[in-house]
Amino acid sequence: MSIINQVLNELEKRGANVPLGEATIRAVAPRKQSRLPLYTLLLVMLLTLLGVSAKWYLGRTETAAPVQSVVMTAPMSSAAPVTASAPTEVATMSVSGVANVSQPYPGLHGKPLLGMQHEEKPDVVPEVKKTVRHKPKRSTEQVAGKTESLSAENPVDPQLKRISPQQQAENEFSKANRALQEGRINDALAGYEGALSLEPLHHAARQALVGVLLKIKRNGDAETALQDGLTLDPHHASFAMLLARLQVERGAVPLALETLQKTLPYAEDQADYQAFVAALLQRQSRHDEAVAHYQIALKRVPDNGIWLMGLGISLQALHRNDDARSAYQRALASNSLSAQLQGFVQNKLKEL
Repeated sequence: MSIINQVLNELEKRGANVPLGEATIRAVAPRKQSRLPLYTLLLVMLLTLLGVSAKWYLGRTETAAPVQSVVMTAPMSSAAPVTASAPTEVATMSVSGVANVSQPYPGLHGKPLLGMQHEEKPDVVPEVKKTVRHKPKRSTEQVAGKTESLSAENPVDPQLKRISPQQQAENEFSKANRALQEGRINDALAGYEGALSLEPLHHAARQALVGVLLKIKRNGDAETALQDGLTLDPHHASFAMLLARLQVERGAVPLALETLQKTLPYAEDQADYQAFVAALLQRQSRHDEAVAHYQIALKRVPDNGIWLMGLGISLQALHRNDDARSAYQRALASNSLSAQLQGFVQNKLKEL
């Protein structure tokens, strides 16, 4: 404004030195013409400042736009911080993904330019919406593709999930039976052992395994299989009897009696088990105990000729001759003895 005042003062001084007539004519015209250039000069200066400010603002928005694009398009978990080369007033990413201006761009005399906040949103928001819209879609496609590839590489039979170890053991048992019928002994043995590895308490598979082992004269392996079965289940009286018979065949009578006595509490109501125990006790000259077990067996099967003969032998050893004679006579009357055994009993009766 001081420059404008000086120009006005100089114009007034020039008008004061001319003659009155000319001054009157020239004083009015210059004063009317001097104000028009003054407003024009002010307008030019204002437009110049606005142009400089607009150019400076456009330069800053072009610099900030790439940085904003990088910040907004990068993943939220690994977004890189803005480097020092970017202006400090760069737009930052908010939690919702919409750009916020940390500091307003300075305009003329430090004041924000009009319309600036409305002009920066169209440059930022559309890009953010595009990024948010397409990123989950890519992630879903990648996950779906990865799942399909894993399913293709590792197919799982749904039926296998429903088959229990017991069912698998039964399948192996059936395969072993077919192999045995076809004469494939080794395959049968492998099948029975496979069934037992899946279900150790598969008694049918163990019994079949023992039968095959005995058929091929592998008595030692048969005894081992029976002993393993009794360790798992001492209630299985048939395994104990079969193991005791094998032990008796190789002369291990005391061991056979021990085998039977371990399972005896679970077989007290079995007549054949009681008679087997009595026979082993008799072979060890434990006649009192033998008589007791024979009597238990005969209560359940009164007409068994062999057991009656065994009872007579122990009673005779105990010098209970009358009871022994009665037992021998009952044995002959049962008509269940072979000719050889009948002759043996008749000789015993003659001794009495």
